[in-house]
Amino acid sequence: MEVIVNLLIWLHIIAFIAGGSNSVVGPVIGARLASATPDQRAGYYGVMNTLSQVGKVAMVALLITGPLILFMKYGGLGGASVWFWIKMVLVAVMLAAIIYGGIQFKKSQGGDAEAAKLADTAHKITALAFLGVLLSAVFAFG
Repeated sequence: MEVIVNLLIWLHIIAFIAGGSNSVVGPVIGARLASATPDQRAGYYGVMNTLSQVGKVAMVALLITGPLILFMKYGGLGGASVWFWIKMVLVAVMLAAIIYGGIQFKKSQGGDAEAAKLADTAHKITALAFLGVLLSAVFAFG
């Protein structure tokens, strides 16, 4: 059983890294979109669309592996600390920001400048929540 739990933790970390790459790259690309040429913009959108797909798979993996680890390793929510609940609130913030930012990013690809600004803000919120999730996880499970 320990091997399975360790493999789930490994998958969880891989998914966190893969999904977190969006939190780092999104704001960087977003800052460049406004001044990009049409060709550059198409390239940036292509990268962001690919990262978005990776992020969706990563989020599904996190939402599956997280509860499995929690129950298989810790026996459920009984001993969950305040740090765990802070982490979960930040996960919800991340998920909401990712969904909202994705919707706005798609609109921005059609030329909606206001949607581009909203997507950029959502990416920044996601990045901050990502850092908070990581910090609170360290305190919750460290």
